[in-house]
Formats: sequence, structure tokens, C-alpha cells
Amino acid sequence: MKRSKAFGTAVISIVLGGGALALAGFALASAAPHQAPLQCQPIAGSPGNCTLTISSYPDSLAGEHGTTGGAHADWVSYSNYNLDVPANTTVHMVIKQYDSGGSLNNAFFSHVWGTTTGTATYSIPSTDGKTYSKPAALSVVDTNNIGHTFTLRGVPGNGTPIFVSIPLPANPATNSITIGSGTYSSPVLVSFTFKTGSKGVYEWNCEFPCGGSREGQFGEAMSSYGYMSGTVTVK
Repeated sequence: MKRSKAFGTAVISIVLGGGALALAGFALASAAPHQAPLQCQPIAGSPGNCTLTISSYPDSLAGEHGTTGGAHADWVSYSNYNLDVPANTTVHMVIKQYDSGGSLNNAFFSHVWGTTTGTATYSIPSTDGKTYSKPAALSVVDTNNIGHTFTLRGVPGNGTPIFVSIPLPANPATNSITIGSGTYSSPVLVSFTFKTGSKGVYEWNCEFPCGGSREGQFGEAMSSYGYMSGTVTVK
């Protein structure tokens, strides 16, 4: 059973190089109570810039749904699904990726889209979690080694059009660290920047098929607001 009632399903198509690439459909479900918004923090001495850090987990035990993981402790989940960022600002975003992964069903999402540099910067932990690879700026990652994506798009008629999509590599580490009541490996670190425009509410979701209950693994956590989807409010 869904945590809350689904209120919509969207399928977005992008035309690139003469070919139409269809984004996988997703449904956002209403959540009650709504998670307190995570605020993008201003960067001292750098007007018009702010920083935002979130995480993606293989379950819901890190605390984002309560100390015991909430109604679906075994569902994959992002740490924060309600994000606030200022208008007309460069957002410096970091995602800590704790989950394993596999192959995408749409190679479009192995590419980095919509960042200010056209790339994202990746640093991978060693298998013992004690060291990290040298950060690498990439525009595409291995489509067979994806944990999740962070895919942000505008809502038609609401704010400045935006599309940002970041592939998050699968986590290779085997060491154990404790966050909340969950046990995880050291995270893959992914950083990137994107520019906000006018005020509005935007939707984001994961495009790696990591849910269940529906053909293609786009059910359960994938279609439930607060797990693998959320909002970015530009203020």
C-alpha cells in the first residue's frame, strides 16, 4: 500500500539531436506531515551562491522517516525531499550516494544535464571506505553502474523552465558506518552547480528503476513523494 495517495503521473519527452527521448513516468504522492524544508545555505563572501547537501540511501533507516524507518523502512529513500533555494542563485549541490545499483533502462539518464559546467564532479570511495578517488569532472557515467539519479524539472506554467539530471554511480564500498538506525558504506560524493531563475515550485525524482510493485520497477518508493521524489521551492 502506498504511504499516501498518488496525485499525479507525468511523462516528459525531450527532443535532442533530432531524436525524442522519453523520460520515465513518475507519480508524486502527497505526504503528511510534510518534511521541514532543507534550506540552501548562503556561501560567505560569495553573493548569489548557496550550498545544499542531501543523501540517497538503500533504505529509510537514516532518520528521514523517523528513528525506526517509518511505514516502509525497507524502501530506498533520499534524506531530504523538501528543498528550498533562493531565486536567481547558483546552487552548489552535493549528493552523498550510499546505495548499490545496476543498469539504467534509459541511457539518457547516464548523462549529466543542466549544470552550469555541463559536468558533475565524482569521487568514489575505496572498497574499504578509507580513501577516495581523485575527483573527476564527468559529463556521462557508466550506464550499467547507476545507483540513482537526481532529476529536476519545471512544472509547466510555474516559474522559469529548468531541467537538471545527475546520475549517481552505484556505491562500491564494503565498510560499515552507522547513520540513525541504519548501517551503510562510505558514500560516493557527487557535486554540481545549477542556476535557479524565478520563484516557483519544481519537482524532482529518481529515474533509476529502484521501486517495486509495477512493471519496470517504478512503483512503491519510486512513485511515493518523500522517498524517491520531492520538490524544490525557489523563493
